[in-house]
Amino acid sequence: MKHLVISVSPDSSLNLLGKFADLILLDEQSKTEVTQSYDSLYIRSHFSKPDTMPQVFHNEINNLVKQAKQLNLEITFIDSLDTVDEIVAFEDKWHQYQLFSDLMPNTELFDRADLSRFRKPIFKNRLSSRGSGVTWNEPDSLKAKSDWIVQESIDIEEELRIYIVKGLVYTTGAVRNSMTEGQKAQVVNAKKLSDKEIKFALAVAKITSKMDFIGLDIAKTYDGHIYLMEVNRSPGFAAFEKVTQVNLASILYK
Repeated sequence: MKHLVISVSPDSSLNLLGKFADLILLDEQSKTEVTQSYDSLYIRSHFSKPDTMPQVFHNEINNLVKQAKQLNLEITFIDSLDTVDEIVAFEDKWHQYQLFSDLMPNTELFDRADLSRFRKPIFKNRLSSRGSGVTWNEPDSLKAKSDWIVQESIDIEEELRIYIVKGLVYTTGAVRNSMTEGQKAQVVNAKKLSDKEIKFALAVAKITSKMDFIGLDIAKTYDGHIYLMEVNRSPGFAAFEKVTQVNLASILYK
């Protein structure tokens, strides 16, 4: 079988995906087209910088998807997503809160929030990833308030990245240091997941049953609660491979 990955910009996991799939890198390849038939197409999307959001490459992605479909009417799309609009809708943190509100800390739209209801609010841009667009200070631009959510901070004892591949929870998780105002979360170790953590991840998997490959950022508090912080549709897994020697792309394309 032949597979294709379209990525809007470089990310640390592309080399691992490249062991199983051809790659198209939109912000580095000036002219791109699909010239052969593929069995699957995976659109990787970043929201860490304004110039590498998938919306910027809307026309390019749509054209490549059209070409791929013309060459193989039965092509499979990873996560069942083949349009930029669908990708953006899933990545929107406010939309995610509507899906997973029972599993996440209290969250409100910033332009409608009563901040007095939050003990220690954290502000997140609705479309951001890789630790960008997160601050404990109110966003400066009041004009962009509708682009942000406000969420209750929690007292984190341990933060984990859990991967769900083809509906199955991978039972080893990545241990991450918690993000601070000046430091992004980074993988520092790996550990076997507890039954409670696996059960929690399965609750997310049930809601995202159409998704083939997602990374859950979860946080455990000192009082034993588990919270879902975010669901990543294009999760990075290169750091996970370094600490476990497991390339999750091999499971995705098994």
